[in-house]
Amino acid sequence: MLPINKYNENFKKALAALNENQLKAVNQIEGPVLVIAGPGTGKTQILAARIGKILLDADVKAHNILCLTYTDAGAVAMRKRLFDFIGPEAYRVNIYTFHAFCNDIIQENLDYFGKLELDAISDLERMDLFQKLVDSFDKDHPLKRFRGEVYFEVKRLQHLFSAMKREDWSAELISQKIDEHIQLIADAEPGTEYYKTYRYARKSGENMPGDWKPKFAELKENHEKLRAAAREFPKYQQMMRQMGRYDYDDMILWVLNAFKNDPNFLLNYQERYQYVLVDEYQDTSGSQNELIHLLISYWDSPNIFVVGDDDQSIFRFQGANVQNIQQYHSRYDRDLYQVMLTDNYRSSQHILDAARVLIDNNQERVQLPG
Repeated sequence: MLPINKYNENFKKALAALNENQLKAVNQIEGPVLVIAGPGTGKTQILAARIGKILLDADVKAHNILCLTYTDAGAVAMRKRLFDFIGPEAYRVNIYTFHAFCNDIIQENLDYFGKLELDAISDLERMDLFQKLVDSFDKDHPLKRFRGEVYFEVKRLQHLFSAMKREDWSAELISQKIDEHIQLIADAEPGTEYYKTYRYARKSGENMPGDWKPKFAELKENHEKLRAAAREFPKYQQMMRQMGRYDYDDMILWVLNAFKNDPNFLLNYQERYQYVLVDEYQDTSGSQNELIHLLISYWDSPNIFVVGDDDQSIFRFQGANVQNIQQYHSRYDRDLYQVMLTDNYRSSQHILDAARVLIDNNQERVQLPG
């Protein structure tokens, strides 16, 4: 329960200033909730107000609430806003980035994780490690170069391994997907896009209809390079452990694997966090998304509140993934309470109108009733 003090007045004023849809999102404190909210629609305000509302109306302590944000700046802004509403109790609410959340779990269980001897890897150490990895390739390795820029593939290996950690992809999964893609192209019917891209539709020189175009051989070569690169991931991880190093994406994987493989360890955190809130949900990676799902999987209808922007999928090159929102919508469709925030308090109307022209062409959007 919120204490009776001056902060209650700030909280009451904040609630009174919310528009109708913001208030709906704040007041629905039980069960799964999905809020679709673009930039400038008051996401930080409703997240902080909802935490205050939970403490006011539910029989729960501040330390039983978990709020996950995408950036350190987001976590700081959330804490500050919550302090304005409820005072010092704000420091008892668990507000983290995903990396900070996982680091806290590891620090609480150092003996369990056995990471006492590891330090975070530096950029220079990482570059040296990748060069050693490339040096270890045998002469028949698809990524091996004997002259010119021998470390040409290092940057792409870095991007691949980082993606494998963020999305919790194994080398076996990538290899399977490569085989499925090749088979999909091989089975393509005449007239389909795959067929037109990779096969000749009519006689061309010595090539007969149905013969493969050169770009199919190029695709297969690139796929085999990807397969070979992914197979180096376990070796890279082993070499980093031998150095006594880890990177920040490793922390999420350590906790995720503990949650997946140790039901009692997971149960401890499921019982601790009775309310979970997630900001910028479209930005969560595959491993982060699975971490959330495991954390709330104890309940059939969990108290999970996510805020995301389905229109941010037009920025997927920056990491936004609207499929997270679509999957969340499907998973809890039966009990899901849905709200869309449309009033923008930040941008001028001509900016919003210009953005709407782009966004209206976006096909990957979550359709809310009404």
